[in-house]
Amino acid sequence: MKGHFTMNKILFPISTLALAAVLLAGCGSDEKKLLEPKVYFEEKEYRLEVADQTELTYDLRARLSSIAGSSADVAYSVADSSAVAAYNKKNGTNYEAFKASDALLEKSTTVIPEGALYAESVRLRLSNLGGIEEGKSYLLPICICSASLPVIQGTDIAYFILNKPVRITKAWTLNSNYIKIPVLPSTEFKSVTYEALINLDWFGSNNTIMGTEGILILRIGDEGGGLARNLIQIAGNKQYHSTQGFDSKKWYHVAFTYDQPTGKTAIYINGNKASESTWDTASFDLSKGGCFVGKVAGFMWGERPFHGLMSEVRLWNTSRTENQIKQNMLGVDPQTEGLVAYYKLNGQDQYEKDGKWYIKDASGHNMDGLANGGNRKLLFGDLPEPISIK
Repeated sequence: MKGHFTMNKILFPISTLALAAVLLAGCGSDEKKLLEPKVYFEEKEYRLEVADQTELTYDLRARLSSIAGSSADVAYSVADSSAVAAYNKKNGTNYEAFKASDALLEKSTTVIPEGALYAESVRLRLSNLGGIEEGKSYLLPICICSASLPVIQGTDIAYFILNKPVRITKAWTLNSNYIKIPVLPSTEFKSVTYEALINLDWFGSNNTIMGTEGILILRIGDEGGGLARNLIQIAGNKQYHSTQGFDSKKWYHVAFTYDQPTGKTAIYINGNKASESTWDTASFDLSKGGCFVGKVAGFMWGERPFHGLMSEVRLWNTSRTENQIKQNMLGVDPQTEGLVAYYKLNGQDQYEKDGKWYIKDASGHNMDGLANGGNRKLLFGDLPEPISIK
C-alpha cells in the first residue's frame, strides 16, 4: 500500500509537466500561425469618379502582412453579385452592381516576390463607362480567390465604387422668399430626415433652412437664443447644435435625422455626423403652423429668412443612415422609399397653375411646394461652376 502511494506521488508531477509541455507547444504553434505572413488588400474601398471617360484602369496589388521567406502566388477574380448585396446590407447603401462583363483583369494571377511586401501589379480595366448614369453609384468587388499563403478574411475583397457626379449648375437664390411644403395634419412623422444643399451669402441672426417652427426646424444660428450665427441647430420641443462653424460663400450638405424606435438623432455636415442626441418624441406634426423652406412665413417673432443659395431639399419619413446621406448628397433616386417631398431647385421644376406658383415635387407624391404663398415665382441663378462638396 505504501509503495503504491509513492508511485502515484511520482506519476502526478510527471503528468503535470507533460500537460504543460503540450500546452506550451500549442501556444507556440498558435503564435507561429499568428505571426506567419498573410495575404490581404491594404485598402477596402477604392472610389473612382467617372466624368466623360469611356474606360478607366487601375493597378491592383495585394500585399503581405510581413515579408515571407519565399515568393507567394495570388489569384484574383470578380466576385459575384452576392458580394454587392452583402456590402449594401452591412453598410446601409444601395449601390448597383457594376457589370462583371465590363470589368477585365488583364491576368488573373500574380506573384509576391521573395523579400517583397507587395504583389506585382495586375491591371483592372473598366469599360463601357458611358452607360453610367449621373448621380448613381456602382460597386465592383474584386476578391483574392486563392493564394499560396493564408488570406486574412474580411480583407480579401477590394470594393471599387464608381460614380458619375451630378452636375448642378443652377440653384435657388433666396432673398426673403420661401416654399411651403403641403404637409397635412393627418401626416404623422415618427422618424424623419431633413436634407438640403446650402450656400450662405451672409449670416442673419437666424437662417431658416427647413422645418416647422416650434416643432422641428433646422437652421443656422439663433442669436436670440444665444447661439452663434454660423452654427447649425435643430430646434423645436427639444434642441441642440453642432460646434462646427460654417463659412459664407461655400456649399455644404446638411441633414438632420431622427429614428423614433431608438430615439437617436443626429446632425450631419457634408455626410459626416457633426453632433447627436437621444430624444423620446413619439411623432412630429410638421403641419402645425406650416412646414417651410427658406423662411418661416408670417411667424409672429420674425420670419427668419435664409440669405444665399439652396438646392436638393428633401423631406423623409424615415431616418437615413450616414452612408445613405453621404452617398446621395448631390442627388437621390426620386423613387427611394421614405422620400416624402423632393425639390431639386434647379430652375426646371417651377410652374404656374391657376395664377399661383409652385415647385414640382420630384418624388411624385403630389407634394408640390407653394412658392411665396403662390404670389410670385422663385428666382434661380446660374452657378460659376457645378456644386461640389469638399
